[in-house]
Amino acid sequence: MEPAVALSLGSLLLMLGSLAIGILVHLIGLGRIAPKLALGLPGRRLRTDARVYAGTHRAATPLTWLTAAVAAVAAAGALVAGAQGSTDESAVLLALAAIVLVVGLTLATWRAHTALGDDALRGDDPDGDALRGDRPGVR
Repeated sequence: MEPAVALSLGSLLLMLGSLAIGILVHLIGLGRIAPKLALGLPGRRLRTDARVYAGTHRAATPLTWLTAAVAAVAAAGALVAGAQGSTDESAVLLALAAIVLVVGLTLATWRAHTALGDDALRGDDPDGDALRGDRPGVR
């Protein structure tokens, strides 16, 4: 396989994969995907029950979307560079996209683990307002 074709294929896979990760974490945070061992952010403590699973993924959603978007844009740039035959630029952008994805998902997982200490996840919030995202006085 020619290097430009391999880089373009890798860029396309990384772009689609990063967007799929963002969508998956978002749907888990909304509670639309039940806790599964193979899906979601890593960590046994994040899967103790469905409420904690959804709440921790909801906490990680903003960082996950930011990471997925930046990685997808870098991968799209690598795809365009690869289509034009610029293998050096394509390789650099592809590596940048992969690094952004790894670092961003590491930070998102850290954020999910820090959310375990939130009152809403522990059940200390009697109204459940913090878990639902409701704000007092807003209807």
